Amino acid sequence: MGKQSKAAERSTLVLQLGRLLAPIYELTERSTPPTSADYRIAAATFRPDLDQWNNNGVGQFVVVGGYRFGHELNDIVREMYQLAEVLPVLARQGGDLAGRQASLKDKLRKCQEVTLEAIDRVPIEWESRLFEARTPFTVYMHVRDAISTAKMRIHYFDRYLATDFFHLYMRDLSRSLEIRLVTTQGNPDYGVANVGAVSVLAAAEFGNYQLIQCHHADLHDRNIRVDDQVFFPVHPESAYQLG
Repeated sequence: MGKQSKAAERSTLVLQLGRLLAPIYELTERSTPPTSADYRIAAATFRPDLDQWNNNGVGQFVVVGGYRFGHELNDIVREMYQLAEVLPVLARQGGDLAGRQASLKDKLRKCQEVTLEAIDRVPIEWESRLFEARTPFTVYMHVRDAISTAKMRIHYFDRYLATDFFHLYMRDLSRSLEIRLVTTQGNPDYGVANVGAVSVLAAAEFGNYQLIQCHHADLHDRNIRVDDQVFFPVHPESAYQLG
């Protein structure tokens, strides 16, 4: 399945936020104020869930057009982690159960407001503009990052494959990998006509290597299969596993 749109990711993130905060909200709405034991339990369970939300949900959401908005990430999670720190403090306080509950309610209200505002500030509408502004160097880094993780196989599809691929990406690869390079007949500038001589040398280096020629019309966007993951390095989604 393809990656969600950024608008859908934002909706999902807000839904996850509501679920994450639901146990804290329940503490603030109890008719009988929570005890110290209740706060200790909440502190123990809230932090691991918060870490998972931060690392998975928020971490993915703040990558827009292949660029990571680190300041916005910090703004989203700052109040949440402060809320996590408040829970054990309330557990250690003695007496005045109602006062502690009121304090948590105020903190929760502020946390919700600040976090939702921070989520809305992530510029998801810039995705296409950031993609268009991507430089050859950033594309190179995405391809290199993907290929460097290979443990079993690399299948690379590019109608404009040229000899620089071998120098830039294959120099440090394990010679035991299964390598399949799929390209077109091309001309002296790209394709089989361009890489043929270097390909013969690569075949001598890699035990399981093939250069495969296909028709120009059958090969569209450049993509890479690394082990069992597929990447599309010319698209904004290139930083993510897509299949």
